Amino acid sequence: MIEWIDASGEAIEQPIVDILNTMLRDHDTQTQVNVVVTSDDHIQQLNRDYRQLDRPTDVLSFELLDDTAPESDCLGEIYISSETAQNQALEAGRDLQTEVSHLAIHGMLHLLGYEHETDEGYERMRAQEDRYLERCRPLSPNSRKF
Repeated sequence: MIEWIDASGEAIEQPIVDILNTMLRDHDTQTQVNVVVTSDDHIQQLNRDYRQLDRPTDVLSFELLDDTAPESDCLGEIYISSETAQNQALEAGRDLQTEVSHLAIHGMLHLLGYEHETDEGYERMRAQEDRYLERCRPLSPNSRKF
């Protein structure tokens, strides 16, 4: 189950939440994921505190479910910067809805164990992003292939 927390004031369409729930089902995961849409200032603080990078970023994922907390029913949290998403959407000629969808899918894939540290991992993750982004196409007439 997806819990969408939007501190940015941007309206996010239900289909994004539906796609994230589909991703959980496709990976046989019956846990909760919190998605927090936040500011550049907040995501920069998280990036600094947890990754030692003192700059804003577009998306961060934090896994919460592990062997030390087996009773937890929350797989993790995804933080998306609405400001960075807006800037990236403008630069790429996409609408905000498409950009936020892409970032949410990317963050979810990290929680599901995908990484892009190697060429093989990057290709595997990118294929999954494209797969789920295709399902989001009806969200927006301005959607473009990434």
